[in-house]
Order: sequence, then C-alpha cells, then structure tokens
Amino acid sequence: MAKGLGTSYVPGRTRWLKIKHVDTVDAEIVAIVGAPGRPTHLVVRLPDGTLAPTAQLEAVQRAAVGRELAGRIGESVTGGGHRLTSPLVAEVEIGTTRHRTLRFVRLRLDLGT
Repeated sequence: MAKGLGTSYVPGRTRWLKIKHVDTVDAEIVAIVGAPGRPTHLVVRLPDGTLAPTAQLEAVQRAAVGRELAGRIGESVTGGGHRLTSPLVAEVEIGTTRHRTLRFVRLRLDLGT
C-alpha cells in the first residue's frame, strides 16, 4: 500500500494505492494437468530452470492451449497430467510478493519451439 504521510484510511473514500509486484517472463510449457483438449493448469519451466504450476486457466485459455497441444501429448504422469513431447512457449506473470503465483497470459507461438 502507498499513501500520503498525512492521510488516514476512510472506508470507501480513500486515496491509498495498492501496488502489485508482477514480472512477466517467457517460460516453456513442459506438462499439463487435466484433459489434453482443455487443460486446467500448466507446468512451466521458468528461465532459472525451476518447474512450477500456473494458476487455473480460464475457459478461453483452456480451449486455446488445447488446440495447440495436438500432436504434443506424451506420457501421462501421476495426478492426471501429461508431459509434452515438445514444449510450447508461454508468457506468464510471476507475482513477486509473499505468495508467489504464476498466471498464464498467452501462448508465444511467434517464438517457436
């Protein structure tokens, strides 16, 4: 939160600002959770090499990712997921606050794989 030194909180009439810390990076999608045609979550490899799941995908995102997964689905893994035979690149937002979250933004088909 950011506020002026002389301001106090007044419910519904405040001039305080909530500042969100988010970084956007490109990451490889290496696995999915859910049905290949409509995955619910993605498992991505971040630029530093760590693997992390994204937050739940929205319905439109599930359909878009599902279309691009055709021919890339590999072996199934424990928990209802599938590895990809060739990775896709995705743009993700990484929350940099106390509770680090990853949110899928879009596929980066322009970058190729």
